[in-house]
Formats: sequence, C-alpha cells, structure tokens
Amino acid sequence: MPWMQGYPYYLIMGSVLSLYMGVSSSRYRNTPGRRYLWILLLVVSVIFAATAGEILSESFQAKLWWRNIQQAPLFLSTIFTYAVIKEYISRSSDGLNRRLALFCIPVALYVLLIFTDSWHHLMRTGVGMNTVAGVSGIVVHPTVLNMALIAYDQLFGIYAVFLLAVSLQSASKYYFKWNVLMLLSLLVPIGSIFLLPLLKITITGFIAFTYLPPVIIGYFSMFRDPELSIYPKAKKQIIENMKDGIVLTDRFNNIIDINEAGELMLSALAERAEKSWLGKNIFLLLEHYGEVAVHYYQRLEGQFEIDVPGTDGSCYGLSLITTEPGPGMSAGMLIVFSDLSEKKRYERELLYQATVDDLTGLYNRRHFMRLIENYALQNEAGIALLLFDIDDFKLINDTYGHMAGDQALIDFSDKILRMYQNRGIAGRIGGEEFAVCFLADNEEAALSEAEKFCSEMSRHLVRLDGGQRISLTVSAGIAFTKDSGATFETLYREADEALYLSKTGGKNKVTLGRKPALREARSL
Repeated sequence: MPWMQGYPYYLIMGSVLSLYMGVSSSRYRNTPGRRYLWILLLVVSVIFAATAGEILSESFQAKLWWRNIQQAPLFLSTIFTYAVIKEYISRSSDGLNRRLALFCIPVALYVLLIFTDSWHHLMRTGVGMNTVAGVSGIVVHPTVLNMALIAYDQLFGIYAVFLLAVSLQSASKYYFKWNVLMLLSLLVPIGSIFLLPLLKITITGFIAFTYLPPVIIGYFSMFRDPELSIYPKAKKQIIENMKDGIVLTDRFNNIIDINEAGELMLSALAERAEKSWLGKNIFLLLEHYGEVAVHYYQRLEGQFEIDVPGTDGSCYGLSLITTEPGPGMSAGMLIVFSDLSEKKRYERELLYQATVDDLTGLYNRRHFMRLIENYALQNEAGIALLLFDIDDFKLINDTYGHMAGDQALIDFSDKILRMYQNRGIAGRIGGEEFAVCFLADNEEAALSEAEKFCSEMSRHLVRLDGGQRISLTVSAGIAFTKDSGATFETLYREADEALYLSKTGGKNKVTLGRKPALREARSL
C-alpha cells in the first residue's frame, strides 16, 4: 500500500499536533476543569513520537527500546484521561493529585519490570518482530501479570467513559452536544483495546492514532470559548492591552480568563493579593459586594460603581454581561472593569465648584440654602439660623489692601469651620456676610450660642501674610423656630432683620429675631 510509505511521518505529525495543543493549553493549567488536559496531550505526543521511533529504527534492540519507552505514556494516558474527565465534570481537584500518585504506583512497577524483563521474564514470555504492509515493529507475548496490569490500567479509561456518560443527564443543551462528542471520541481508544484483537489489526502504532479523536475533541470542547471565540490573535492582543479589566467566568463561577488590568483591579477590589486570579472562584470578589453578587448569580446584566477600598476616592465601574448561548442555558459571565477615578474626581470638582465658595471653602449661598431646607426637614429639634457680617470690613481693604482683605476672610472662615465642623452648617452668603445653622433646644440656648460665637470671634486675631495681626468684630442676628412647617425664607428674613438691628444699633451685637415685642439686643 503506497500510503503506508509515509506512515511513520503521519505519526510524527500526530506527535507535533499533540505537542502544540499541549503547550498552548498549558497556560490554563491552573484553571478548574483544565488542569490535566495539557499533561494528557503531552503524554499522547510522546506515544506518537516513540511509536515513530520504533518503526524508523533498523535494529531489533533499538525497536525494542522504543517499544519499552511507549509503555509509560500508554499507561499514563488512561490515568490522565480519567483525571481530565473527573475534573471537567466536577470542577474540583481536591485530593486528585494524591490519588493520581497512588494510581501511578503500579505503572512505575510495570515500567520497572519491562526494562528488567530480560532477566526474569515476569512480564513477557517472548519478544519478536512483525512486518505488516512494509511496517516493522515489535511483537510481545504478555504474561498473566502483564495482562492484569493492562486490565488495571484500562479500568481508568472505562471509568472515565462512565463518568462522562452519567454527566450527560445534568448537562445543559449547549454543553450536552460537546460532552456527547467527547464521549464518542473517548470510546475510540477504549474500545480499540477490545476490538483490535477481534479485527486482527496488527499494524504497529495503530493504537496511537486512536488517541487523536479524543484529544482533538477534548481540546476544542474545553477550550472552545477562549480559543475559538474571544481569542483570535488580534482580539487577544487588544484585550491584553486594554486599560479596562476583562474577566471571563465559566458556568461554575471560576475565572477562565483574565487580562493584566483585570488582575490588578480584582486584587484592589477584593483586598487580597493573588499571584494569578486565573482558576480562582469569582466568589472571592463577590462576597464583598452584595448587590453585584445578586445580579451575577441570577445571570442578570447590570452596571455598578464601586469605591476601591483603602484608596482616596478611586472608583471602578463594573459591568456584568451574560455569555449565555441561549435561553435557559447555564453559562458564565463576562465582567468588565473600568477605572472611573478620573471621571469621579472631575465630578467631585464640578460639585465642589457648584457648592463651595472658592475663596473661603464655606458653602456658597445657593447650596447653603438647599442644605438648610433639608436640615430642617430631617431633624425634629429646634433650628437656629445665625446671620453675621464683619464690622467695618471696608476699612481693612482700605488700610491693608484687597489681598489682605481676602486673607482675613479666609482666616475668619477657617475659624468658623473649626467651630461648627461637626455641629452645624456654615456658608458664605455675600461679601463679608456669613451664616451658620445649628440645632438648639430653645430661643435662650440659640441666643447663648450666638453670643458665645461672637465673643469667640472678637478674641480671635486674624493673621495677614505680611505678619500683621488684626482683630475683628461681628454683628449678628439669630432666628429660632420649632415649627416644622416654617420655611427657610421666613427664618432667613427674621435673622436678616435682627442682623440689621445689630448693625444699626452700634455693631458688635447679637439680636434675637422674633416678633417686635420679643426682640432684644445685647452688647458684648
């Protein structure tokens, strides 16, 4: 048969193909469900290479050596087939490494006896050479012990077929077709053990070709999402260099792919450093963010903004995108992280400009009024509004200059902020006019607080840039109400009228705003 002349080279091609798939899939060796496939692919590559070596060798001793080399990968292939299927359907490898080590002890014994067979013949009763269609290879006559060890090894392949067949009962429609293909392909090498003697196929190395269907189907079924969908080379380069974090999870919520930005962002949000997040469960992140977890586990799309723990205002956007292949089909999720820190800083800056007076750092008039309206609605205690302005402020500008005047306003405002940081709201209403809103039990308490404030301000020395120190006094008007229906306008009007009385009555005074009969002014 002419095609048989290239038979050894077909084996070499099979070895190269298996080697390529094994190396390319080794990057996912920490991913649940894929930890052992790359090893199986490399083992199959060795089987092909050793079989080609047996056929291409000319001497009997060389052929026998290559035949003996094949035995270890042949035995390991069924054990790792079991490991691949076991982890693929359960997504757990707990204790599997230890069990595999125990399972390989008889293999080590088998290989040891094979290489010492020339001394005691425990494994083979005879060794010869057979030529079929121009292909020469070794023919062995196994002992009962040899057959027993072969039967032991084949049990792993049969058990793998059984596990995969049982898993079909719970597989979704999308995964079902892939699992069926894997099952049918796996039956090829397992079934060939029993069928080859019946079919009387004795071509050397034929058993190696029976491994091609399962390894190819297994490779593309387990890696179809990252290799055939989001991982064409161009897309791969784009994703790896994106500033956004890309995280892809499978139906078992394990991370099956992640780019460098995703690694950094996951570590920041989960507050834990991982050498690699590949293969980890996304629960390590979701346990910190309940709302995101609810959407994720229900496979609902959504967008969220998350503050990064331990940072000064950093914020990430998180988008959940379903990767469901169809209605009712369980699959993973695509999680996209984007850094919103700059956007949030810009928004905070705009908010600051819209709510805070640039010069003094106090709330501006508009925002102050808005806060007071909400303040009054949210508290049942009495509300006191203190309006005051700096006496003879124009004199400061005329004497020291406008720059000094601005410095005086800044220093004055810092004092107000320190006094009412946690117990009131302060704002700049106009040029040298200010306001403070605070809670008080009654009018007497509100008036007492206002007097204390004005007294404190009169003792405060304002430091100017030139080193001069000046003292300031303030005229104040205060209004108080316990009426929940009172409006800010009414309260402000009463306080403003009281402030006018303080200024026209000699300055450096506090006047309680109320009905005319209740108004009183006190000199400090």
